[in-house]
Amino acid sequence: MKNLKIAFLLVSLFAIINLGISGACYLFIGMTEFKGYLVGTILSYLLSIIWVLGARKGMKSNTMVLLAITLGGFPLRLALLGLFAFGGLYIIKMSTMHFAMAFLVGTILSLIVEIWFFNTMTVPGRKKLQ
Repeated sequence: MKNLKIAFLLVSLFAIINLGISGACYLFIGMTEFKGYLVGTILSYLLSIIWVLGARKGMKSNTMVLLAITLGGFPLRLALLGLFAFGGLYIIKMSTMHFAMAFLVGTILSLIVEIWFFNTMTVPGRKKLQ
């Protein structure tokens, strides 16, 4: 459970850094770029939170069950991506390039945390044959 808390804190830290970059976009580039980067950051953080909740549910099982939970959430993640992308493009009038950059950065950093989490999971002790 300790590693899950660390994973959540790392994902939150990356989201805060991305929000800072989003604020820099607002100050130095423009409003549509700010909206795109902000929406991409929010979406990547939301998907990371969904992963953390799934990992919390699957931690009591073995690693394969946890991996199945992660892959099982793919249709939900894809639906949320479509909702945010089309909603942001047509309703909010955001920059798609900045949305894609923020989403890509957030996803890559979240993937690094997920891989770290999978690698740190310990397998319960088993009796060794002697």
